[in-house]
Amino acid sequence: MTPRNARARQAPSGLAPFLPRTRAEMRARGWDELDVLLVTGDGYVDHPSFGVAAIGRLLEARGYRVGILDVPELEPDGSGWTRLPTPRLYVGVSAGTIDSMVTNYTAAKKPRRTDVYRPGGKTGRPNRATIAYTALARHHFPGVPVVIGGLEAGPRRLAHYDYWQDALRRSMLVDSKADLLVWGMAERQVLEIARRLEAGESLSGLGSTCEMLKESELPPDARRVPSYEELLADRNLEIELFNAVREENHPGARVLAQAHGKRFVVQYPPLPPSSQEEVDSYYDLPFRREYHPDHEAAGGIPALEPVRWSINTHRGCMADCSFCSITFHQGRSIQGRSEESILREAATLTAHHDFRGTITDVGGPTANMWGLGCKLLEKGDPCLGRDCLTPNVCPALRIDKTSEGYRRLLGLVRAQQGVKHAFVSSGIRHDLLRSKTGELLPIHHDLVAHHVSGRMKLAPEHAAPDTLRAMNKPSFDVYEAYEKDYKEECATAGKDQHLVNYFIVGHPGTTMQDAVLLFEKLLERNYSPEQVQEFIPLPMTRACVQYVTGKDPLTLEELHVPRGGRERRLQKALVRWKDPANEKLVLEALEKAGRLDLVPAFRSALKRQQHGRRAAPRAAATSDDVELDTCG
Repeated sequence: MTPRNARARQAPSGLAPFLPRTRAEMRARGWDELDVLLVTGDGYVDHPSFGVAAIGRLLEARGYRVGILDVPELEPDGSGWTRLPTPRLYVGVSAGTIDSMVTNYTAAKKPRRTDVYRPGGKTGRPNRATIAYTALARHHFPGVPVVIGGLEAGPRRLAHYDYWQDALRRSMLVDSKADLLVWGMAERQVLEIARRLEAGESLSGLGSTCEMLKESELPPDARRVPSYEELLADRNLEIELFNAVREENHPGARVLAQAHGKRFVVQYPPLPPSSQEEVDSYYDLPFRREYHPDHEAAGGIPALEPVRWSINTHRGCMADCSFCSITFHQGRSIQGRSEESILREAATLTAHHDFRGTITDVGGPTANMWGLGCKLLEKGDPCLGRDCLTPNVCPALRIDKTSEGYRRLLGLVRAQQGVKHAFVSSGIRHDLLRSKTGELLPIHHDLVAHHVSGRMKLAPEHAAPDTLRAMNKPSFDVYEAYEKDYKEECATAGKDQHLVNYFIVGHPGTTMQDAVLLFEKLLERNYSPEQVQEFIPLPMTRACVQYVTGKDPLTLEELHVPRGGRERRLQKALVRWKDPANEKLVLEALEKAGRLDLVPAFRSALKRQQHGRRAAPRAAATSDDVELDTCG
């Protein structure tokens, strides 16, 4: 791996210094102690897309002295945990940007060969890193409160099914023995935790946190959910637990209490959505958009480059896809930044010493949801009567106004001095590109003409109606109608651009017949993506409950669940049908599904593919290339 330009090792004038990761860097700031120490399994990258850096910069901006203890296990002599001193207030622990088990293992439970969030992309992150790091923090910093959070701890705040063990596990708060668990976006919580500890106040009762209490200490109106022991005895109680978490996922909701033996994990309801001013303040912090120079010799942090010149416009997602945990982490309400804040960041990018004129993304979890909302969600009120986007878009959403606002924003960003290109590489929700009367909105023309870097990312995820219903995704004919419009728009604009599709195999509700239906659609298009996502049941998601119980928790519909490795391999081969190594698997799947009528068309397509390879070697990147979707 080639290190970046040596110029990046120098400290350019005008950029804030990195938060200290060593005692020498503390001394350079004139600090003799820390207020907060943040521990992470990622290499330190000072960029708003990396949670620990975002939390650290916010605490720093409020006057706290913050240190970053990143990848502490990398020091060969075991001295990583003594690299920084004991903090005065608390230790914050995160496994890293993504769940450690997802970064360490594939969906087939095989060890991954790289970890792009660590120096040089080398593996070595502890399994269930939050638990491992909390134990070590207790050992090295005795008596100091330990607070856990992030995308590993948050979805595991209550008893949960663990895919890697194929077993039920206790709340991560119980297993880690931390003092407090913060779930969701944690900016306001970490500031309040620091304030309370400074003032000698209790941490109990803080919104969007979990703590351990005795039964006698429970709030009188707490809603008790199935205990860990009850869930062990009856997996169908996962349905009751899921619905309780879903129903109480709004400000003003009841406290949830789950017994683990004689004690209870208590979940406090979420805080109200952050205001636009608050969200602006989080992203206006002085990020360097670089990895710490200590990681240069190892080859840097590979995860930085895809997002280095990106602008995050908002957080939250209204899609509520069954397999994704964003709704339970960032929330359903869109918490967006102002135009002014986004343009300030664009100006900061153009002034950066390494910027070359291309902003790689102006988006968020779903790019064209910036500014989208309705009166209920913006107040933080629950809306459980219907889904926001399926089976069709809720009429209360301000689609036309939002679309025009995003169109204006993109135009302002691309007009910024020093910006040559402003692309949208986040996923696009194609059913939000139409007005309520069905016409394509003007934003679509602008996207195709100015903001697609050759490939637009869409996530139809599947083609079979039953599978899409279990996923809570629009029907495939909605995608097909947009696919036609996109091709026509590209032809009119004279653009050689493609759609990049994400597909998931092995999702609950997917029979072999459903998998073959997707294969048939791909075969018609002579399309076979280079990568396909294998379903992983992430804790606290609707799809995880489907996987565990074989039922949809909202409808109680019985679902087929592909569990065996062979069945998942067959479904994957049907999507990756152009790979010569998959030919026998495809034939086996067609036989199992009773669709041998497709064999002649399959063999003809393979012959055309082989002829094409002999005539012209496949380019390094084409419209067939699909990145792995790690949603949530």
